[in-house]
Amino acid sequence: MTSLDRVNKPENLKKIVETLHKTSLFQGLDEVDIKQVASQVVTREYPKNSIVVTQGDDTDSLYIIMEGKVDVFLQNDKGKEIIINSLSECDSFGELAPLGGIPRQASIITTENSVFVVISRQLFMDTLLIKPAISMRIINRLISLIQDLTEEVSSLALEDVYNRVVRVLYKHAEEVGDKLVTEKLTQQDIALRVGATREMVHRILKELKTGGYISIEGKHITIEKKLPPGW
Repeated sequence: MTSLDRVNKPENLKKIVETLHKTSLFQGLDEVDIKQVASQVVTREYPKNSIVVTQGDDTDSLYIIMEGKVDVFLQNDKGKEIIINSLSECDSFGELAPLGGIPRQASIITTENSVFVVISRQLFMDTLLIKPAISMRIINRLISLIQDLTEEVSSLALEDVYNRVVRVLYKHAEEVGDKLVTEKLTQQDIALRVGATREMVHRILKELKTGGYISIEGKHITIEKKLPPGW
């Protein structure tokens, strides 16, 4: 699906400024600098299930999520996919492209209707020159990305499918009352995150449900009690 560029009307500009203030890369910039950056960006709107960035692309813009959510995924030449991260409002992606001029390392797909602040390479580099402190935030951001990727690779290499499923359930759950409830996750969503078949995930969830460890309502999974260490 194609994107739609928004015109930066005053009310839209205000939302851009608010988004930049909440984005870790730009936290600490004063209001004048934030507004200067906001006045030069493009906002781009994508419907759900749209590919925003494709692994291997030579594009070089930085993206910040103003509205919506995305999944970050890798795909091999046989078409097999694995989701390595999920991002939401005020998260950024594509930091490496404007810095190193290297192809995109992963693909991004929207999981709901989304709007992005798109910062060109030139604007990004100009901002770095004016505010060197952003460079340290980028370094910290890249360190965090490497740590996350290392954890994902370690999980895929060293943990069995059950324990990878458990990690995903806890990672995507938040407290609701005295229980943990996941965001919307289908069995296929989980399978793509753990590198397993949907059938294997189905069997694991079915046994956890039978054992009273979880309950499932629609696409939400409630963790009723601490999940067992093995399956």
